[in-house]
Amino acid sequence: MSSCRILVIGAGGLGCELLKDLALMGFKSIDVIDMDTIELSNLNRQFLFRRKDIGQSKAEVAAKFINSRIPGCQVTPHFCKIQNFDETFYRTFHIIVCGLDSIVARRWINGMLISLLKYE
Repeated sequence: MSSCRILVIGAGGLGCELLKDLALMGFKSIDVIDMDTIELSNLNRQFLFRRKDIGQSKAEVAAKFINSRIPGCQVTPHFCKIQNFDETFYRTFHIIVCGLDSIVARRWINGMLISLLKYE
């Protein structure tokens, strides 16, 4: 768990839960990608965010929250679209967990990850 690199895609309702659970399970190296900013309507279900965080990057605020609360866990935020990265980036992870609500984004990441498979 200390050497496993995990990528969480999305820092919304599902992503907040995933980040918390993975960090509490003992994973030490987690990256998170999200292109959205925090809105007031997020606060009732996305518990890593507070009113003062409205307008800020979900990925950056979520990473800061987890990093400050879970000793030894290092969450690296990426405030951008998943399409901003190529296969070289995605190949650096052992586990990729998807917490997306966009069908278009899910299809894109599924296609990207399927393209990384090597059949023997």
